[in-house]
Amino acid sequence: MRKVLVALALLAGAQGAQARSPEALACAVKAAPVGLDARVADAIVAQDPDRNRPVIDELRRVVEGCARDQFLDAKQTDAYVDYTLGRMGRDVLDARLAAIGIPVSLIDDALDIGPGKTNNPAEKVTQGDLNRITAALRDAGQDPAAVTPDGWRLITAWIAATANMFDGLRRLD
Repeated sequence: MRKVLVALALLAGAQGAQARSPEALACAVKAAPVGLDARVADAIVAQDPDRNRPVIDELRRVVEGCARDQFLDAKQTDAYVDYTLGRMGRDVLDARLAAIGIPVSLIDDALDIGPGKTNNPAEKVTQGDLNRITAALRDAGQDPAAVTPDGWRLITAWIAATANMFDGLRRLD
C-alpha cells in the first residue's frame, strides 16, 4: 500500500511539473469580457499604475476564476496574471502595430523574443533595445524617423507585453 501511495505522489508531482496545455493557458483570455483585451493593451501602452489599476483588477478577477478551476497556488496565479496580461496585450498590439506598418516579427527578431528565444524580462528594455529595432527597421527598408512617438510607445508596449507573457509562462510551471 505504501508503494502505491508513493507512486501516486510521484505521478502527481510529475504532472504538476508539466507545461500547461494551450487550453488551460487560454482560459482567462476566453473568459474575459469583450473589450478587456483592448483595455489591457491601453494599460500597457499608458504605463500608469494608478490609471491602470481598475483594468488590472478586472483582469486579475478573470484570471483568478480560471486559476481556481486549475488548482493554481498563489505564486502560480500571479504568474498566470502576468502571462495573461502579456498575451492579451500582444493580441491587440499586434494589430495596432500592423496598422502602422510595423511587423511584430521585426521586433521579435531584433530583440530575440518569442517562443524558444531569450525573452528578457520587461524591466530590462533599454535604449540599446530600441537602437536594435531602429537598425532592424532600416534593414527592412523602413525609415525609423517616420515612426511617430505613438508608434514607439506601441513598440515599447509590445516588448513589455511579450516579456510579461514569457516571464509569466516561465514562472507558471
